[in-house]
Amino acid sequence: MSASSQQVLARLREEPQRVDALIELGLDHVLARPIAELIDHQWLAKAISDGIRASARSQEFERWVETRVEQALARVDGLEGALGDKLPVTLLGPLEQALGRPYQPDRELARTLLDHPSMRMIMREILQANLLEFGNRMRSIMPDTSAVSKLPGGGLASRLAGVAKGVASAVGGELERQLEPKVQSFVDDILGVTIDMMVERVSSEAFVPEFVSWRIDVLHALLGLPIDKLIAERHKYPPKAFAADVAAILQALAAWRGLGDQVAEILTELIREHGHVSAREFLDGSGLEAAWRPTLQRALSEQAQEFVATEAFAGWLDQLLEP
Repeated sequence: MSASSQQVLARLREEPQRVDALIELGLDHVLARPIAELIDHQWLAKAISDGIRASARSQEFERWVETRVEQALARVDGLEGALGDKLPVTLLGPLEQALGRPYQPDRELARTLLDHPSMRMIMREILQANLLEFGNRMRSIMPDTSAVSKLPGGGLASRLAGVAKGVASAVGGELERQLEPKVQSFVDDILGVTIDMMVERVSSEAFVPEFVSWRIDVLHALLGLPIDKLIAERHKYPPKAFAADVAAILQALAAWRGLGDQVAEILTELIREHGHVSAREFLDGSGLEAAWRPTLQRALSEQAQEFVATEAFAGWLDQLLEP
C-alpha cells in the first residue's frame, strides 16, 4: 500500500469525526436535492416490475415466504395472558378516541359491502332457523292433558282429555309439516327488506352513536381476549397455504402486461406533485428531520466506520489513490 493510502486510511480509522463529517455532508446533499433528482421514477418503475416478475419465476420464493412466516409466528407461540397486557396503558385512550370518531359510510358503499348472494344465503339460514324455532316453541305452549286423563273416576273428564290430547297432537303435527315451507316463503319475501334495513342502519346518521359504542366494545373485548386463543386461530391458515396464496398473487401480478406502466403512472403522478421541492422542503413542518436525522446519522456513521476498518475498504482505497 502506498504512503498516501496508508495516511488516508489511518486518518479515517483513527479520527472517526472525519467519517461523521462525510455522512453529514452526504445527508445534507440528499436533503437539499429536488425529489425528482433523487428518484428516477422510470427506472424505479421498471425495477419494481422486473423484481416482481423475477420473484414470481423463482422456484424458492414460495418456500422462502413460508419459512419467514413460520419464524414470525413461532415467536408468538410462547406468549401468555390477555392481549391488553402486552400493550401500553397509555395507548388505550388514543385508540378509543380514534374508534370513537363519528363515521357514517356512504349508502352505496354499505350496500356494496353487505348485499351479496353469500350474505343473503347466510341471512336466509339465520332467519329460517329462528322462525322455525319460534314455531316449535309456540307448539310446546299447548297444554299437556295427560294429567287430566289420570284424574280419579275417569268418566267424561277422562274422555274429553283424551280427545283434546289427540286433537293437539294432530294439530301440532300438521303445523310442523306446513310451517317450514311457509317460513321459507316468508323469509324469501322479507330478505330484501332485511338487507335494506341493515344498509339503512349502517349508513344512517341516527345510528352513528351505536356503531361508535360497538367499535369501542370490540376493542375492549379484543384486549381482554387471552392471547392463546388468538394464537390458536393462526393454525387455521397454515404458513404453507399463506405462502402459496402470496406466490399465486405475485404470479398473477407478474402476468399483467400493464404492471410496469401502472407503477410508472403512479410514480409519475407523485413526482409531478412533489418532484420540484427538495426532500428537506417536503419534510418541513413534520418534525421528522429533527427527530430522525441524529439517529440516522449516528447509525450510518457507525456502519461507515466499521466498513472503513475492513481490508476490503483498504484495498479499494489503495486502488483509488494509485498514481
